[in-house]
Order: sequence, then C-alpha cells, then structure tokens
Amino acid sequence: MVLEAKSAAPERSSGTVVQVQPAHPVTTTASSPTLPTHRSPRKTLCVALAICAVFYVVTHWILWPVRVNGESMAPNYDDGQPTVINRLAYFSTSPQRGDVVGLHVGAEFYIKRIIGLPGERIAFERDTVLVNGRPLKETYPVKPLLWKLAPTQLGANDYYVMGDNRAMSKLGPVRREQIIGKAMY
Repeated sequence: MVLEAKSAAPERSSGTVVQVQPAHPVTTTASSPTLPTHRSPRKTLCVALAICAVFYVVTHWILWPVRVNGESMAPNYDDGQPTVINRLAYFSTSPQRGDVVGLHVGAEFYIKRIIGLPGERIAFERDTVLVNGRPLKETYPVKPLLWKLAPTQLGANDYYVMGDNRAMSKLGPVRREQIIGKAMY
C-alpha cells in the first residue's frame, strides 16, 4: 500500500514500514548559482593591485586633493579647508568666469577665482570689478578690494584670477597653461 504525504522520509507507525512518495516531485535545475568554495590567491592579488592602480591614477592625475592655505579665498574657502581639483574639468571645455581653479605660478600652487576671460579688459574702481567697462555681477560673496588698480588688457590665452578676499589677494593675469583644473567644492 502506497500513501501520499508531504514528506519524502519513510514513516514508522506501529511497527509497519510505509513508504511515502511526495505529491509533487522535487526537481533541481542546473542553473542554480553555486558559490565558489575558495578563490585563487593570484586572482585576489591581481584584483587588489588593479584597485590600487585605479585609485593611484584617480588621486594623482585626475582628482587632486589639496588644502587651502591662507585667507585669500575667504569667506568661501577657509584656511586649511580641504578641496579637490578636477584636472579633467577643462579637457573639452574652457575655464569660465566664476570658476574656482587650481593653478601653478612658478613653484607655487594657488586656488583662485577666474574673473576675467581672454581678450577682456579688467579694471578695479573702489569695490567694483569692471569687465570691458561694465561692473561684474558676482553671485558669490566677496570681500571688496579697497584700492584702485590700473586696467589690464588680457591676451588671447590669458585669464584674470583673484581670491575672494580681494583686500588680501591679487594675482592678476595667468596663462591658460598655468590652470591645472577646477575646484570641485
């Protein structure tokens, strides 16, 4: 006599053995994922080295971590504040007015804001920046420049950069080649 039950295990009742077959046969599929029991040390080492190489390339050639040094970018960037320079930001586009950029001038590194673009005439009167004779509308807070500077005509490859704390910072025209990249924050 064969009885159907939910369990596939044999049951014992009052000394008589009864075989039970499942009502729905259990099937297994070959596509069931199996976890590897171990990983090759060589493969693990290769993956770790690849991750280290990508990290090195990103932090040394693409995203360059720096710290602001001094008060020339106050009130927007504080002394000692970390930031990241994106060295690929100007790979396919040109720097724009208002961008905060990292740049090399001689052996020194600076973080400054672009206020003048190639071919423009930059002048300062009291606390106003004049671009081609018109006041520059700045959407970021700045500490005003308290003195008058002679006008500067920018060349075809020049940008005028200054810190946001105009009373403590003046850099002036720089060549496009001196701009390393754009500050991300």
